[in-house]
Amino acid sequence: MSKNNIFIVIPSCNEEKQIATVLRKALISRLPVVVVDDGSTDSTFEIAGKIVDNVIRHKTNLGKGAALKTGCEAAFALGADAVVMMDSDGQHKIGDMDNFLEALYDGNEVVFGSRNLSHGVPLVRFMGNKMVSILISLLFNIYVSDILCGYRALTKRAYRKIAWESTGYGVETEMIINLANTNLKYCEVPVETVYLDSVKGVTLLDAFAILLDIIKWRITK
Repeated sequence: MSKNNIFIVIPSCNEEKQIATVLRKALISRLPVVVVDDGSTDSTFEIAGKIVDNVIRHKTNLGKGAALKTGCEAAFALGADAVVMMDSDGQHKIGDMDNFLEALYDGNEVVFGSRNLSHGVPLVRFMGNKMVSILISLLFNIYVSDILCGYRALTKRAYRKIAWESTGYGVETEMIINLANTNLKYCEVPVETVYLDSVKGVTLLDAFAILLDIIKWRITK
């Protein structure tokens, strides 16, 4: 796998204040970038289009899971062998990209970013994340220490095997549950996260929806 065949996929919605900085930093990696504007009502789409070539637009907001699926499909259609997923709000550092690339080069087909959860993470997110990690481990016999971190990578083959149905924030959790049913090699790598907005991200309502999804997946998968 060559570096030229690894793409960055960035889903985005109403991030006009951050998207330019995020994309310029992403381009430092010299990896091709695919942006999916998920129904933004601000200038996110226009700003992104001035910085990177591959910008796809959802006319309405379909959710993070749907945006990631659109971005991955586009990247693989353009020749990617693997993708690295990053959030568009600036909380993922491009300096951690090498951790993902090295893990992919070592033969891992799924790579999860793991934040240092004891530093800088809001208490609600910390507790929720750990509870979900333990619950997933008990129900599906797979443990990932940072279930909800959106900074992750997967190969084209892994994408086909763990393809998700979730359109919203449940996508990160469903990926892990689907992975439990495969023999794909995976690992975690350390990442640093900067919280620029403690309000944005997974809300309590989102968390409740994810919990309901976990119960559903335990019955159906």
